[in-house]
Amino acid sequence: MKKVIIPALLILSACILSACSKNENTEKYIYETTAYQYINDPNHKELQTKCEDKEQIEIAKKIIKDSEKAFKISLQEASDRDLGACSAYCPDKTVLDNASTTNVSIEYLNTKQDGDSGYIWVKYTAEYLDDYGEGFKGSYDVVSRWEIKKENNEWKVTKITEAI
Repeated sequence: MKKVIIPALLILSACILSACSKNENTEKYIYETTAYQYINDPNHKELQTKCEDKEQIEIAKKIIKDSEKAFKISLQEASDRDLGACSAYCPDKTVLDNASTTNVSIEYLNTKQDGDSGYIWVKYTAEYLDDYGEGFKGSYDVVSRWEIKKENNEWKVTKITEAI
């Protein structure tokens, strides 16, 4: 009986130890890559290199700055403006009516433009606060890929891809 129990315990111990190490590795991988690779999109590799072209970076930062207004006007007002795909960020009028403060932060991550098209990677946070300073609606640290096109000498966001 001892001949069967000891090998069985050794096998069971090995299984438990290997399962623990896999969990640690998996948790470490998720922790290290969540910021970008959770999007599960083949385009996430675009974040592994950084754009060094100052002109492209300036174009991207101008687009980002222009897109901030989408978070601050209502969906109803957006139809009067040409916000491109960024109109998806416009909140409903009731949200803006109930918000005494709107905090928007869009961080540039990477860009590439080739001719009249390209992309920008951003990470944004948008928070709507009531009269007491309490957040009642918001999106936090959302990594997003914006496809851009140049139309009539003006760059527009044409498609937005985000994690679901």
